[in-house]
Amino acid sequence: MIRTYEPGLEQACRDFLEISPQADYCQDPAWLQVIREAYRKETFMFVRTDPVTGEVRGLAPACYLSSAAFGKSLVCLPYLDYGGLLADGPESEDLLRDKLLAEAASRRVGLEIRSRAPLRGFPAPQDVKVSMILPLAEESFVSVEGDWTGVPAEPLRDGAAVESPAPAAVVTAVEAAMPRTVDEYWKSLDAKVRNQVRKAEKSGVTVHWGREERLDDFYEVFCVNMRDLGSPTHARGFFESVLRHFPGASIGTAHRQGKCIGGLFRILWKNELAIPWASTLKEERIHCPNNALYWDAIRYAFGEGCVRVDFGRSTRDEGTYRFKKQWMAHELPLYRYQFDEKGRLLAETRHHAQGKLGWTRTIWAKLPLKMANSLGPMLRGGISA
Repeated sequence: MIRTYEPGLEQACRDFLEISPQADYCQDPAWLQVIREAYRKETFMFVRTDPVTGEVRGLAPACYLSSAAFGKSLVCLPYLDYGGLLADGPESEDLLRDKLLAEAASRRVGLEIRSRAPLRGFPAPQDVKVSMILPLAEESFVSVEGDWTGVPAEPLRDGAAVESPAPAAVVTAVEAAMPRTVDEYWKSLDAKVRNQVRKAEKSGVTVHWGREERLDDFYEVFCVNMRDLGSPTHARGFFESVLRHFPGASIGTAHRQGKCIGGLFRILWKNELAIPWASTLKEERIHCPNNALYWDAIRYAFGEGCVRVDFGRSTRDEGTYRFKKQWMAHELPLYRYQFDEKGRLLAETRHHAQGKLGWTRTIWAKLPLKMANSLGPMLRGGISA
């Protein structure tokens, strides 16, 4: 049975997330409320329940985006790296996937499913972006097979069953001896990384952690950085809502000579720490505030007993990719399945930077900061990235 999420299902969904090793923080039902509050977008979640016991066997959060500038689409989930469907087996996955495709078809829009794991029976799309994960324990990654054993994959396309393509790529467990303690981890880092952390300390960079009391400083730096990158900034209310609905969320700010020069937003969820947003002022990067923030966050993850730190997505071989790689992060596929209005799978993942948003980046980066901060949140809600 497929049901639509309502508050009465919250505890059952959370129980399912708790026992599911493949669950990620982007599948938390709190995101439905965060997105509604921040951008007034329509959000919902399909929930597969056992017809006999009523137990949750799968879920799929989604958001309907409609923008005059960027069009209409159904995304699972926008603004986040993941958020795709989570199922206890092939039957649940098929039902939830087909329900999402049917919903998109009824609205005559495309569908994007973002996931850490490949969809059963579909080839992995080509994507230049990858997920960067720092394992802190040998059990950090769950091996995910490209297909469920013993069940034929017969996805529906345009209403007709077709022969299943080759199984998608396999996510394998990391077979490396991971550091057991923060001290072991520190010693295993490259000398250059350790020296950059020490440089931040010698430069007088201090890091302070909190929640709402740190938001103003974080957001000021974040807005400057987004403008410089040529990207519309998130609304301040978006981060307010994340703090309100995620008890494990906190903000770190880096200061030097009485000025905030960097900020990092982290979310502690189950046994992992996610770092979805981080920014520093480019003129202050010589003092390595980003290194100080990340080192503090990683030490926190060790202290909380986390098995991994999720550094978020990066474009392979670009600056942020190399920065995360130096912390011993592992590159894993980022599965973004994009279907057109007729339910046909696109072979290559497209990002907003490749489309309408791409040509405006240079112009946006030259806008006065006050104008960018005013216009950015009005546009950001319609951009799924």
